[in-house]
Amino acid sequence: MFLLSATFVEVLEWIGYVIVALLCLMFIIVVHEFGHYAAGKIFKFKINEFSIGFGPAIFKHTNKKTGELFAIRCIPLGGYCAFDGEDEEGKSEPAEGSYYSKPPWQRIIVLISGALFNFISAIIVISIFFMAFGDVLPRVVTVNDVYADKEMTTSAEQYFEEGDIIYSVDGEKVYSLIDANAFASAAAGKDSLQIVVIREGEEVTLDIDKVYYADENAEGGSSYGFGISYGYMQYKLGFFPAIGHSFEFVGDVIALIFTSIGQLFTGDAKVSETLGGTVTAVASLAELTQFGFYAIMYGVCVLSASVAIMNILPFPALDGCKVIFTLIEWIRGKPINRKVENIIHFAGLIILFALAIILDLVHFLA
Repeated sequence: MFLLSATFVEVLEWIGYVIVALLCLMFIIVVHEFGHYAAGKIFKFKINEFSIGFGPAIFKHTNKKTGELFAIRCIPLGGYCAFDGEDEEGKSEPAEGSYYSKPPWQRIIVLISGALFNFISAIIVISIFFMAFGDVLPRVVTVNDVYADKEMTTSAEQYFEEGDIIYSVDGEKVYSLIDANAFASAAAGKDSLQIVVIREGEEVTLDIDKVYYADENAEGGSSYGFGISYGYMQYKLGFFPAIGHSFEFVGDVIALIFTSIGQLFTGDAKVSETLGGTVTAVASLAELTQFGFYAIMYGVCVLSASVAIMNILPFPALDGCKVIFTLIEWIRGKPINRKVENIIHFAGLIILFALAIILDLVHFLA
């Protein structure tokens, strides 16, 4: 009975984690679609519907002044902002305020605003994270004397003090939330370094020469290093440092996404470990949810940046491909056949749905 009840409690907990993960995913989607909506309102596009989720509606409200329908639908795995005339296959005179009645540059801004809002939300969320919880930095735990051929050399104690928080190496930040090996990587292969540490709340710059010390396991009986032992700690950032670091962090996340995509083509990464569909995203967020609110914020930031990047890729049905079609129209002075464009986007949508299902299966069966 105890085992059964324990299992039942665990199932309830996991259901709770999944619900939180779904709410996080819907937040990211709503932010994306609101980006399209806000840009559309600025340029006076006629908007027919703003929907959260897919499938039958469980809540509807029509704005009597604008005629816009707001709906919450039963499948919480997406959403859309429907512009008037967006799916039309071409009219000689589009209705006033409809999607294709607007100049190409306005449509391009509307299309990229979804990704832009995801990017902005990622910056805001991770900035709050850095201020409330802090990024992870190396912290000096102990300072050791160093030796070379059993003769005392310059002691690391003249540089480091126990409790020093290592902030940067030769101008390169060593935040380990971005890269767990950032400090070791920044210091590797260099004999002379400029290290900035935070000591009693103040930044202190140390110009350090790596010194040789006795090491029986090293070739020749000696090696070199700092003569310190360090661990990691969370260090809270002030408002402006947090904002600045948030751009670095999101930039590194975006770079990692493109690197991972590139590694798929070179064979350096496995599909099951790199890509996943909607179910994989929800499962990953659910796992992070177990570690508390700070982990949820981290996951929302990373997924927001990922959604922004994926949506601007030039693949049919995605915003990036629609931007390409609009640019072609702008350059040519006339659009590609709307019917052909709609068929291409519909085919792309089917491929994306199929790909998401396949990637989820590959991920969970690997």
